Amino acid sequence: MESGCSGKSSMENCESVISGFTDVSRDSCKKIFIDIMQERGLKLQKKTLKNIKIQREQRDKVEKEAPADVLAREWFSQDKASVDTRTYLLDQLMPTVVHGVQSLLMELEKKKVLEDDSVKFDPVNYLGEFLMRQNPEFISGTEKSAYIRGLEQVVADLKDNVFDLEFNRLGQLKEELKETQDNRVQVEGIQSQVMEKRKGALSLQFQEWTLDVSGRIPLALVQSALKSFFEVISQYASDHKPVYNKELVTADTMEHRLQEEEFIEYIYPFISHLSTDLFQEFLHHMAQCADMFRETIRHDIWRQKFSDLFIACDSGKVGFLDRQRVLSLMEKFYDITSSEAETWQPRNPRQWPIIELGEMDPADFWAEFQEGDNPPEDKVENPTTTVSVIASSSLPGGEGQKEAQSEDLGEGAEHRDEDKRDHQAEDSSSRVAHLIEGKPWSGDLLTSDLAIRYSSYGDRSEEECRDAASKFIDLRTIISDINTRGPSRIPSAFNDCALNLPQFVQLMETFVGEVAPLAAVEELTSFIQREYVETEEERIALLAKVRHDTLLARQKLVLQALFEKWDNDGSGFLELEEIEVVLAKYKEGMESEVVTKGRESLSSSRSQRGSRKLSVTEFIRYILSLIHQLPGPEEEVYENMVEFLTISVERTQAEKLRGASRRKWLQHIQLVAETSGGRFEPVYRAVFQALYKDAEAHGNNKKISASIALLEQSSVRERWNEVLRYVACTSEDAIYLLNKTLTRDMKGVSFAAVDSGTPQHVPRIQYHGNIHLWNTERSEEEKKGSLIVLPLMDVQQRVFGTLSIDTLRELRDRNIFLTHEIHFYQGVTNAFSTAYHHVQRQRNLVQLVSSALAWIYSRAPNIRAINTYLMEPCGDKAQGYVFRNMMHTDNSTGVSEIYSSPATLRRRDNLFRDYLFKCADSSEVITTDAYGERHIAVPIRDPSGRALGVLDLNTGHCRDLPAHEYQDLQKMLQMLQSACYEILEEEPSRDIQKKIVLEAEQGPGQRRVGVLFHRFMLQDLRQCVSKLDHQSFAELKSYKDPPVMVHSILKAVLLLFCPAWAESEEIHSWNQCKLKVNTDLIRKILSFDPTAQSVQLNPEILAKYIKGIPRGTVWKQGSIPAEHLYNWAFTCLSLMELSQKMQNTQSPSLVSLPAPNQM
Repeated sequence: MESGCSGKSSMENCESVISGFTDVSRDSCKKIFIDIMQERGLKLQKKTLKNIKIQREQRDKVEKEAPADVLAREWFSQDKASVDTRTYLLDQLMPTVVHGVQSLLMELEKKKVLEDDSVKFDPVNYLGEFLMRQNPEFISGTEKSAYIRGLEQVVADLKDNVFDLEFNRLGQLKEELKETQDNRVQVEGIQSQVMEKRKGALSLQFQEWTLDVSGRIPLALVQSALKSFFEVISQYASDHKPVYNKELVTADTMEHRLQEEEFIEYIYPFISHLSTDLFQEFLHHMAQCADMFRETIRHDIWRQKFSDLFIACDSGKVGFLDRQRVLSLMEKFYDITSSEAETWQPRNPRQWPIIELGEMDPADFWAEFQEGDNPPEDKVENPTTTVSVIASSSLPGGEGQKEAQSEDLGEGAEHRDEDKRDHQAEDSSSRVAHLIEGKPWSGDLLTSDLAIRYSSYGDRSEEECRDAASKFIDLRTIISDINTRGPSRIPSAFNDCALNLPQFVQLMETFVGEVAPLAAVEELTSFIQREYVETEEERIALLAKVRHDTLLARQKLVLQALFEKWDNDGSGFLELEEIEVVLAKYKEGMESEVVTKGRESLSSSRSQRGSRKLSVTEFIRYILSLIHQLPGPEEEVYENMVEFLTISVERTQAEKLRGASRRKWLQHIQLVAETSGGRFEPVYRAVFQALYKDAEAHGNNKKISASIALLEQSSVRERWNEVLRYVACTSEDAIYLLNKTLTRDMKGVSFAAVDSGTPQHVPRIQYHGNIHLWNTERSEEEKKGSLIVLPLMDVQQRVFGTLSIDTLRELRDRNIFLTHEIHFYQGVTNAFSTAYHHVQRQRNLVQLVSSALAWIYSRAPNIRAINTYLMEPCGDKAQGYVFRNMMHTDNSTGVSEIYSSPATLRRRDNLFRDYLFKCADSSEVITTDAYGERHIAVPIRDPSGRALGVLDLNTGHCRDLPAHEYQDLQKMLQMLQSACYEILEEEPSRDIQKKIVLEAEQGPGQRRVGVLFHRFMLQDLRQCVSKLDHQSFAELKSYKDPPVMVHSILKAVLLLFCPAWAESEEIHSWNQCKLKVNTDLIRKILSFDPTAQSVQLNPEILAKYIKGIPRGTVWKQGSIPAEHLYNWAFTCLSLMELSQKMQNTQSPSLVSLPAPNQM
């Protein structure tokens, strides 16, 4: 054995030596070959250089001995007409012909042909023979005569100096190159002049901005202006490409500032390529931004004073003031200023938007007539805007010019110095004019992030969270996690009784208006501070309330953390019996009687209806009810109960890690839904990612497939049946499952899960016999695996779909689902249900807003456009949220465009549209100017009062809407908000069950959302009509010959109840029509359903009488009955058209079925 080893090693050594020798030999040969080739190359190079030198010396010697014949210069001429011919002759023919003629002459002299006529000699034949023998293509190296060499010089001179030669490509290239160079120099000169002009215009533009004391402006403002210009001008770009060639990255803070030169050098690369027209638009836009910034600084001074006022009035530092008391003081101040008849007056605090629409008298919306209309006021352009336009017109590309790059600016140079002196004079005057309240701007915007900086003012939740985490050590990690993922505290919830700091500041700013002098603002703040007085009892009661609310919030936070500790696998529920078994041991069973009575607190929940499972909300309510019933101090009982329940459940470290990762995956599903922009696809993807990750990490790395099916109502043989349509699945099953429907008469356990409301687990598919396999090509071996079908349930415990998971792709035998996996899958269904309904609510909101805007379309033509924004969580917690532009409505056409990929608006990128963020922060209405146009920002609130989104209404240059348009807008917003509350309400309480008013609402949810706004409007108008009496109708009946408008309104109303009159003469007879105006008509109006199938009137007939009446004409008539009847008939027509449209576009609709009691 040993010898064998040594022999083998010797052989290996020999082979290595031979290999090394071969490598060395190869390298040596290669080196020798290279050296030889280099030597040969050097010798050849020296030889070639030597021959060239000899030839040059011989040529120089010949030139010295026999210079070129000067007679050849006679051929040189600048005549372009014959240059081609002469060049051809001299280059191709003359050298040979001259040589032949010389030989011919010599032969003549030799034979003395000229002296003796008897000598026979044919010169033509001789010359031809000579030329044939001396063909230059076959004979070379002959010595050239002096004349020939002269001809060659002439040819070279012609090629160098005369370029109109067809075959002179080199000359043409030289000419083109010279022309290109000249053009480039000319263009560069023009571009340089254009650059100087544009930089001069930017220098003027810089002077229009309000500078700080050091003569600088924040970079973030400049970036926001650039970004907003791109958004404004993108609609004019036909190719839909970005306007800027350079990427625009916005700064995070206002600290970085620019001087004039830095301002010019920063902006110029972005706008250097813009056409003249676009550059003029850019200057105009920048001037508008400068004006807006100046107003922002003025309002910042006011807002700082209002902030100080709030802090001074909030003596208890509880974080809010009494809203009704503040409104009362505003009314008092308004009455004082109105009586003094000053030039400035604040807004009326008894009207919207100071007070809420719900706080106004309903009669004010429809019947508060005024004489005439308030005509729209054309907003006068600011002088700064005019200056910018004048400055831009001095640039290349003004009147009569197309593009700056193609203009000749040579003659305008003498005017530039004069313009510069004028601009310097304007600069000095603008610096004085841009003082804010007589003082230069300090450079700080103290309230630009007011809602962010004061989001925690008076809020003790952070302290309570830290205190709770320190008391309950075992729950510390979960408490911190819950507190981190909670909703942003920046947006404030509206409360009709209280105002926090951002809401108070915004309300005060709305009250003073936009043109208030600083002295009036100071007078108002002094008045409020002097008059706002709280008694000691009120202060103590307020502090007690704040303390109680904070304590309750802390208790709920801790109990939520306790729930998640118990629900380690994230199923979303706990078994009630399991909790009761543990609680029975509390204090060694001494409080078992209280525990037994604990179910009474769940009387309104599903637990009393037979369910043994508690959600987190029900768990918190259950434990708090027990704490209230147990003897002893409540805080002590609470702590003891939490400690007991915490130590009653023990988790291993592996279980804790598994629970933490699963909670993170479930939370990701919800976060994706909140940031999806109203799309379902990201939610489906997040669900499958969570399932994949869990199978890999906690499911023994098994291969799974998953699918999501939603319940639909589909017409089958004229019967309505529920079917399951597969809307999403993992990629492997897409070709078999996607968009397929499963009916009840097909195999499968999915409908068993739907009907029972419980998961259906099939451990062995191949032995079940009632499983529908969509892939019919599977072999028997591929049918081995497990299947689980889980019902998808909403908050009202109605099943709306299924989640199916199988292991058919797993080849191992142990591929069944364990208990902890099934619990996690139930958590996934809960998370998906929450996420799905969040996205569906967003889509419903957009649809609801669209129907509301369709109603206002023909009634308020001065509203130019409306943008609908919805809020989403922001990745940067400090910023709180972002906006997604979900829909744009052009009110001139009534067309709404719902975006499939909504654009995102961030706070830091939109400093000149901060009114949107102020509206969401305070949940209050804001009226302001932006980019030279009037905007009204209205929040869309959830039932808690927080803003979900913002409606941005653009009225253009109309600063004040006419009275009837303004009140129609208020009514539309009021009904829209009421409809939003109804579709956002989630608690399954009998008191807030959906009340079906119209027949069209009896269909699926999407149909109901489509008519919900108009249903609220119809109900409101019914209340208005119900207040009409005989005296109200006396005015209508008093007409002998009524206005055409009044008669048309009455025709439309009567045709709804008497459709047979449509083709009769009665409808055109006023006497016949007014006989129908009585209490019976009111009764019919109050019960009429325009969407009922029994309605026989064609909407087109009704539209003939209603749609031709201008809304303003009805208002000017000043008749309350005509006003109410017109609005009621108009709303009925809208509902009839909607109902007809839904019937014509009928398609399968999503449904949900109530689950049976879970026992």
